[in-house]
Amino acid sequence: MNYNKFNRAGLSAAFSFYARALTYPYDEMRHELQHQFREVEKNIENEYDNTVASRILDVLNTYQGEEMKELQTEYTRLFTPRKEQEPLIPLRLSDWLKSEHWDDLHEHLFEAGVGVYSNEYPDFISHILEYFASILPYEDEESIRTFFDRYLKEPVPKLCERIYKNSNVNFYKEYAKGLHDLIHLMQEALENDDDVSN
Repeated sequence: MNYNKFNRAGLSAAFSFYARALTYPYDEMRHELQHQFREVEKNIENEYDNTVASRILDVLNTYQGEEMKELQTEYTRLFTPRKEQEPLIPLRLSDWLKSEHWDDLHEHLFEAGVGVYSNEYPDFISHILEYFASILPYEDEESIRTFFDRYLKEPVPKLCERIYKNSNVNFYKEYAKGLHDLIHLMQEALENDDDVSN
């Protein structure tokens, strides 16, 4: 599937879904995730879009089957640092990727207001996913490809593998599989784009 055949609105909603699902669970999050899924679902135009939507539905159904207290406990166990101890799974992009493009990334995030008003680091992976979702509908293809190659292609699958191996809750395992598949499908589409243009 060539990149130019992506439904950008659906892809944007998919990345927003995964960004939101990687935050600390709270009661209203269920409704927010359902809304994001409906945005993905209404933008299904082809087999690729359908695959993305079905993986998100799997993640959403698993989320709805979990107890909130269990989700919150697992999030804390996996992602929250303890006194003088790193989290089991760090959520900062800088913990997963060494890049010479940090200044560019921080400039993009600052201009977009990502993390400016929170106590979180702007390079939290959930912020990166949300920023990517925000640029998908309007940025040119080269900018999207550059951002994906620099900041998502390598570190996100590593994060997903670590979540899958360490989580004791089905939701986080499904989340890891779904986000990993989304990155893989996008990478495959970008590579197919290269093959078509050569």
